[in-house]
Amino acid sequence: MKKVIMNPIKHPDLGKDLSGRVIGAAIEVHRKFGPGLDEADYERALSLELHALGIAHECQVPLPLRYKGNQLECGYRMDLVLPGRLLLELKALDKLHPLHEAQLLTYLHLSNLPLGLLINFGELLIKDSIVRRANTCATREPMEPFQASHSTMDEISRLVVEAAVEVQAHLGAGLLRSAYQVCLHHELVLRGLKVECDQPGNLVHRDQLILSGKQVPMVVEDSLMIACYCSEKMDRLHLARARSLLRASTVESGLCINFHTANLAGQLKRISIRK
Repeated sequence: MKKVIMNPIKHPDLGKDLSGRVIGAAIEVHRKFGPGLDEADYERALSLELHALGIAHECQVPLPLRYKGNQLECGYRMDLVLPGRLLLELKALDKLHPLHEAQLLTYLHLSNLPLGLLINFGELLIKDSIVRRANTCATREPMEPFQASHSTMDEISRLVVEAAVEVQAHLGAGLLRSAYQVCLHHELVLRGLKVECDQPGNLVHRDQLILSGKQVPMVVEDSLMIACYCSEKMDRLHLARARSLLRASTVESGLCINFHTANLAGQLKRISIRK
C-alpha cells in the first residue's frame, strides 16, 4: 500500500519532550518483557510506566466517526490517549503493515489530536518499530473535481459514484476502509437510497446450498453490490475477490471503489458474474 501522507506538518513536540518521554517508557517496558506477549499486556504495562512518570493518560478511549454532523459507529477505540496532546496506537506483531499506519492516521483525523505514535512491541528492537505521524488534516490539499458520467453509467451507479465523491471530499485519502464504507452508507441513505450492509452470503454448488461465513459488504437498491477498497491500486485479485462476494449475494453486478487516492477517476471498476 502506498503511503499517502509522507511529510508530517511541523509540530513543537514532534520527536521531542513529551513524545520522547513516552517512547522512553515504551522502551523500558520492552526492555523488561521483550517481544511475545499480547497487545493488552503491553498496554497495561505501558500505562503503569506512564503513571510512574506522572504522565496523565486514558486507555481504550471510544472514538466515534462524525460525518456531516452525525455520529456514526465504527467500533474504533484508541489504545492510549494523552488528552489534547498525543495518541498512542500499540501493536504486538512480527512486523507492521501499512494498514496499521492508516489506522493511526484515521484516528488522528477523527480525534483531532496533533500527534500520534504507532508502537510495535512484537519486534526484536522496538526502536526500529516506532512510527511518528502528525495530524495533517488541516493542511490537506484540495481535491481534484470528478463527476460521474451520465452516458456510461446507469442511474443507481451514477448516484453511488456521486455519493462516493462526496465522501472522499469530506474524508480525504489514506484512512481505513471501514471509515469510507460507513460514511458511504450514510451518504447513500441521505440521498434516499435503500442500502443493506453485511448481509450473509450464500453459495450454491452442485445444487447444494453452502452457508458461507462471508458477508456481502453493501447492496444498493437490491441491484448493485458495492465493494470499498483502500489500496495503491485495484488489481486483478481485488476484482476476483469482489466477484466471489458477488456470487454470494442476490445481485448480478457490482461496483468496486478505491478510496486510497485523492481522485476517484480511474478508481472505479464494474464487475459482473455473467462474464
